[in-house]
Amino acid sequence: MTKKSTDSAYQFEVIENQARKLWQKLKIFKFNPQKKQPLYVVDTPPPYVSADHLHSGHIMSYAQAEFIVRYKRMRGFNVFYSMGFDDNGLPTERFVEKKYQINKNKISKSKFIKLCLKETEIGSRTYKKLWDNLGISVDWSKTYSTISPIAQKISQWSLIDLNKKGGLYQKQVPILWCTTCRTAIAQADLEDKEQASKMNYIDFQGQKDQKLTIATTRPELIPACVALYVHPKDKRYADLIGSSATPALCQHQVPIKANPNVDPEKGTGLIMVCTWGDVEDLEKWRLDKLPTRSIIQENGKLNQLAGPYQGLTIQEARNKILKDLKNAGLLRRQEKINHTLNVHERCDTPMELVKSRQWFIKIANLQKTWLKYGRQLNWYPKSMFKIYQNWVQSLKWDWCISRQRYFGVPIPVWSCQKCDHKIFAKIKDLPVNPLEDPAPVKKCPGCQNSKLQPESDVMDTWATSACTPFLLRELVGKNRQSVYDKMFPVSLRPNAFEIIRTWDFYSIVKSHYNFKKIPFKDVMISGHGLDEHGRKISKRLGNYQPSDRLLQQYGADAIRYWATGASLGQNLRFNAKEIKKGRKTAIKLFNINKFLSIHLEELSQKHIKSISQNLNQNKDLEPADLWILKSLNQCIKKTTTAFENYNYAGAKNTIHDFFWSQFADYYVEFIKYRLANSRLTASKKAALAVLYQVFFNIAKLYAPIIPFITEYVYRQSFSKNHSCESIHVCSWPEKLAFSGRINQQEFNQALAAIDEIRTYKSKQGLALGKEIPTYQLKTRVNLTKFRNFISQVMKVKKLT
Repeated sequence: MTKKSTDSAYQFEVIENQARKLWQKLKIFKFNPQKKQPLYVVDTPPPYVSADHLHSGHIMSYAQAEFIVRYKRMRGFNVFYSMGFDDNGLPTERFVEKKYQINKNKISKSKFIKLCLKETEIGSRTYKKLWDNLGISVDWSKTYSTISPIAQKISQWSLIDLNKKGGLYQKQVPILWCTTCRTAIAQADLEDKEQASKMNYIDFQGQKDQKLTIATTRPELIPACVALYVHPKDKRYADLIGSSATPALCQHQVPIKANPNVDPEKGTGLIMVCTWGDVEDLEKWRLDKLPTRSIIQENGKLNQLAGPYQGLTIQEARNKILKDLKNAGLLRRQEKINHTLNVHERCDTPMELVKSRQWFIKIANLQKTWLKYGRQLNWYPKSMFKIYQNWVQSLKWDWCISRQRYFGVPIPVWSCQKCDHKIFAKIKDLPVNPLEDPAPVKKCPGCQNSKLQPESDVMDTWATSACTPFLLRELVGKNRQSVYDKMFPVSLRPNAFEIIRTWDFYSIVKSHYNFKKIPFKDVMISGHGLDEHGRKISKRLGNYQPSDRLLQQYGADAIRYWATGASLGQNLRFNAKEIKKGRKTAIKLFNINKFLSIHLEELSQKHIKSISQNLNQNKDLEPADLWILKSLNQCIKKTTTAFENYNYAGAKNTIHDFFWSQFADYYVEFIKYRLANSRLTASKKAALAVLYQVFFNIAKLYAPIIPFITEYVYRQSFSKNHSCESIHVCSWPEKLAFSGRINQQEFNQALAAIDEIRTYKSKQGLALGKEIPTYQLKTRVNLTKFRNFISQVMKVKKLT
């Protein structure tokens, strides 16, 4: 990056391209395991590579964490900052099915997986291009994907180890099921969705042929009814307890039972329990050992127990049953309601409970353990621990980690077809695919049967990504044992708040079972990117500009500056005005650098070197110099504190206020008359020294946030006198020692006098540089001390 790298105007395209080339050439961000500095390991969230609509929300979330990465690097840490890609799981499968307009169940598994791998490679290149253009300082030599051999090996090892420690089991139970994706799902995969519906009041037949009215939003589950429940103190139904009833349109009878948890005010107070409509059904079924009439199949259609409704989808059965109830005179009335449904977050399909054989990790009865680990973490902001706490306290189910998918990490197990003994792969053989690789034994160790069934299910994608805290060190290798051992727990886990309950929680679960320790020390939680109207950015709404277009229009520094606009954990609206503020700041830095360069050209290299050194011996500093140096030290202290607390927004605001309100608007103007002297006077040399030192520190303070323009400034004005290859590996600013003291109260009066004259000139329509013959100050100021300074700065011939 030379003096000829730009012309006299700010061109972000040129500046950014040259900075990127410099960083790549010098490998500025490459992790060096041989360095002796303290480690700082970042477990950044691996994005889904199936996302084909990258937008400002992606920029915001990753940029906010990267501000901290660059800060830590300048603080002297040996930063390990890799990037992973989450390329296995439902998002990828659904993306491929949609893009190629195929049904994965109707083509070969191998062909479908090839398409998935092809798209994940395309997606990873798209992300890499965006991150490079944005200035995300990743070490691209240390990347992984969640379907890669190393990720599969670590995920499978974790599961085998977890099984040895008693945390894993397989069982056939009612499980959360998505009929669209045709796979088991976990509690964390659910979202609440409000939906309009109808409450249907339907007559069942009592034992004495009396009409018993129940209320339900799911009439299609009437064939699955196994009991009716009432509150034991509900006098309306006291004589029914212990008797039976016949569900509408059905032939089978069901018992009528009492349970104190029944709400007499809900519906008619007579509750239909099915297998299984919701969690309440499931609890009563388990508690009272009710019979099972499971009618919903994995494909979302009703089975033979539904009688004439067999083969219908859930919605088709609902419509047909309502029609039949109406024709039979059993549908008393309907009420329009809005209620909240649990839907699968991937496809918005309402959750069903289907009996299925699945693999589980024990979590539901360990709430105290999970809360203990959560309290050991440093949460930024602290309020985010509450989200984690609420999630842990809401746990009802163990974690179902098996999925009925194609594209995922295989569960490394074979089952004996005779006694169901489980045979896990040997660690030395990992990774394995039981559908392709032979079992580690010829016969079942339990019964000596030779027929071993390979496991066809794959792991939940979270069961893989939950391993990333101890996967990262594998990218360095055990041959670097001293570094390898220090890389776990990792230093920082940055992510958005909606995956606290998944990625963060499941990582804690895995680290507990595998290592009995926390997976990370600090948790940095971001909010969402919103559009101009405060709506969450989504492909469906089309309320965003693609990321590449934003970068082409505004430049990376300007977009990164916008990303500081919300405090950690808060949502951030897209705001073109704020982006333009970032561009304006970059232009101002560019112009002040040009101003400094012009005056440095007047000096010999010897003089430049002298002004770049310690100011502590400079006896020629004037009040304006002392004022800006004192203000700089305050800015450094406040900015450093903010960054240490992951408060990038506070850091930016502090730097912004100092740069614009004190340095650019005042100090640069204050010293112009001193620099205009044709001779290199002591005053001019002192002004140049302070300008040089303060501007260098401003560039370093801004560097984590706007890395491109600050790299340009460093290469243009400072690199010859400093040994750093890049400003981003220069040391973080420390308090500057300087000679002299300032009477702050007196200088503040001088500033007020300057403001007074500025206001006067503005009201008179005069340029600030326009000389005026005389001016009488109203502001009280020590003119004996500051007359010449104020007169020279404000171009007043006679000041009284």
